[in-house]
Amino acid sequence: MAVRLVGFGSPEGDDTPSQVLSKAAKRGASVRLATDSHDSGLDHIDQGAIDWRGYLEGTHWLVISASTSLAGDSARSAWRASMTFAELEGSKTVMIVDSPEDSERLTEVWGNTIERIRQIHVLFVTRGALSEISQLEGVTEQDLLQEIRQRGLVPHVCGFVEPNMVQVEHSLGSFKISTDASISEMSWLAGFICELPYSGVGPEGINSAAEAAGIAD
Repeated sequence: MAVRLVGFGSPEGDDTPSQVLSKAAKRGASVRLATDSHDSGLDHIDQGAIDWRGYLEGTHWLVISASTSLAGDSARSAWRASMTFAELEGSKTVMIVDSPEDSERLTEVWGNTIERIRQIHVLFVTRGALSEISQLEGVTEQDLLQEIRQRGLVPHVCGFVEPNMVQVEHSLGSFKISTDASISEMSWLAGFICELPYSGVGPEGINSAAEAAGIAD
């Protein structure tokens, strides 16, 4: 059975959730982008008109980004609702912590993420956000992912700590693994969540999924 992903983000396909959906589709996943009945842009979306149950029923992953929470009141309400409905429908949330266009609003982005940290199953911090959040938290870049996992009790916290080197923190341990030079951050994340449901339980399964995600097609 194919892994099923639902994303909430820009209908234009130019944001990180859309990139993950695109990469996952190439791996054979079934993907959908959630929107209202009018296919509105994020800044005009009618969050009450999104059929979250219809989108999320039988779905493995909800893929969202932290910066989407800045796209306006309606978008922020839909962003919050998506995680609530994901919990109700048994879908697991993948949160991408990315840098907003207005870098001065990163504190707001990170605050919105922390507010919902207990609803997140996979937290991916982009390279652009890693150094900035480490400064906000007063933690070194080397220790940030582990610190987030321990404080927030997120099952999986990951990110590229060097070019072509990803770090994965999870409830059973920690590891770093190299990736092919052609693998982008969103490509790796798509591969990881496509592999994770079927890679087996325990540290070996997590490591196997991370390793497979870093191999070029």
